[in-house]
Amino acid sequence: MNLLAIETATDGLGVALVDDTRVLASSELLAERAHATELPGALTNVLKSAGLTLEQIDAFAVDVGPGAFTGLRIGVAFVKALVFRHRKPVIGVASLDVLAAALPYAAHPVCPILDAKQKKIYAACYDTRDGTPRKRSDYQLLPIDEWLATLPPEPVVLLGSGAALYREAIAKALGARALFAPHDLWLPRVAPLGRLGLERLRAGQHDDPSTLVPMYLYPMDCTVRAPAS
Repeated sequence: MNLLAIETATDGLGVALVDDTRVLASSELLAERAHATELPGALTNVLKSAGLTLEQIDAFAVDVGPGAFTGLRIGVAFVKALVFRHRKPVIGVASLDVLAAALPYAAHPVCPILDAKQKKIYAACYDTRDGTPRKRSDYQLLPIDEWLATLPPEPVVLLGSGAALYREAIAKALGARALFAPHDLWLPRVAPLGRLGLERLRAGQHDDPSTLVPMYLYPMDCTVRAPAS
């Protein structure tokens, strides 16, 4: 089974083709221009590298957030266009799940956090000891200090843009309990996204493309602005 995964939830952009055993081809970059500009070319390059066409794709997976509003809208809209054209299943995967999936078999809880602007973070904690991320908490949107107070009294593995932004505050609050993952895992990676998409597809789970939308967590009537520089 061939699955095409598209990652646009943060500054990173990724496209990957995966099958049941391996990554057939992938492309990842920091999107210096708009995701909409970079995405078509990345898709073309990945298909060419794998020697496949869109007609040979069995399903699509896309990161639905939470994350950067514009990037999420672009990624979801792009995948939905492919799904409607080729009439294949689509699986929406949360960005926090994707981050946690990059650290399988971790001995401690894995807690990805993403910058949500307005001095807040998106966060969740997972148990990945059996190789698959299993949530220990709901997806949350809250200030960093409130989230830190909810953590278990044990070491936790932290990653994501929120961990980078608030590293000093986290280290001060948690001390030796704060275990920071390597920096190259701090953006959602497209290969774990593809792996999660395949797992959910094999379990009979997929989404209705007509109702698939980005996960924002903020109220729909809320306008989020970056802090003034």
